[in-house]
Amino acid sequence: MKQINIKIFVIACVLIIVVLGAILVISRANKSSLEGAVFYYKTEGKDSNLFYMKSGKESEHLIVLPSEEIDLDKYKVLKHSYISHNGKTLIYFERIGEVPVGVVSEEEGLMAYKIIYKPKYVDLKSNSMKDIEQDMDSVSLVFSPNDKKIAWVSTVEEATVEELELARKKREVWISNPNGGKAKHLVSLDETVVLFQKWHGNYIYFWGIPGAGHYSIGRINVKNGRVEYVKPKYCTENLGNCKNFRFSRSGESFIYEVDLIEEGKKTIKLFVESFDGEKSWQILVNNYISDRLWLPDEKSVIYTEQVEVPKIGFREKIHQVNLKTNEDKEIYSGNYVSQIVPDGSGKYLYFIEKETDEKFNLIELNIEQGEAKIIDFGEYNYLKIFSGI
Repeated sequence: MKQINIKIFVIACVLIIVVLGAILVISRANKSSLEGAVFYYKTEGKDSNLFYMKSGKESEHLIVLPSEEIDLDKYKVLKHSYISHNGKTLIYFERIGEVPVGVVSEEEGLMAYKIIYKPKYVDLKSNSMKDIEQDMDSVSLVFSPNDKKIAWVSTVEEATVEELELARKKREVWISNPNGGKAKHLVSLDETVVLFQKWHGNYIYFWGIPGAGHYSIGRINVKNGRVEYVKPKYCTENLGNCKNFRFSRSGESFIYEVDLIEEGKKTIKLFVESFDGEKSWQILVNNYISDRLWLPDEKSVIYTEQVEVPKIGFREKIHQVNLKTNEDKEIYSGNYVSQIVPDGSGKYLYFIEKETDEKFNLIELNIEQGEAKIIDFGEYNYLKIFSGI
């Protein structure tokens, strides 16, 4: 009888181990299949919780990271984060200090500060974290298509565009492993600010600021470091009348806004143009544009316009434009919509919508069905949506 009980106990232990092992395998499998997911932070004091959302499923928690401390016991959501296409690697920038750079208002005693950040590497499969021993600019980083490399811009001491112009300092572009290892200098650019958009094939697409009121748009060949610039059809020579460039997933096309003078009045137009300049479309917008982005299939563009509604106030209307048919369809109307991000399937949009001054909702919108639901909520400075798409 005693032997039978021992046998039953052993079998029960084996079954428990098998079940726990299966749960662990399923959990790891879920974590390894985050390609196309959308991620968001929710800040609660000194902790920022990272969640992911995928194709209309419930959001799931991934990891807890330290919030950005802006003052003694005052925190906000992490400002600069970049995630790999497969969702396995996160690089975020930890705020470690600030340096005064000038007086904003002598009367009010206001100072301007340059914020100092330190890059961190996070393996989201093992939840391990370590410092990246490179001086990376927090505003510009992009993963390679296979996620094995990252491109980044080295930091500089100068804090403003004007200071960089005076110093005539070139911005250095580097390529390394995601953890910062095996770093290799790729090219030096004349731009004072470089904002990477996409890394597709052998090219890194970017837009930059050569000087105050001047812009540039181009791509870098990762094989030889050669830089190719383009001048969009409706831009002046220094692109001073153009802004808010957004590249498509492949880098073959981009959205941009243009300041034009028509009948003696200044107007803002929204255009889509191919990188080779052979195709150009105008998107007819009647009101102020606050967001513009691509859906992953590159066949449609999303933009929002701000409209004043009598007795209600301002509303944000989200539009989807089919570039083949030029059909412009309103897909959502809300209250101060921001941070719009599509998922990898292109079937869902995620964004923040204001409910009250203290409460903002994270919304999931099924584009085709027009169905919206609240995923989470909090103060605006405590929520941030991003993706590796």
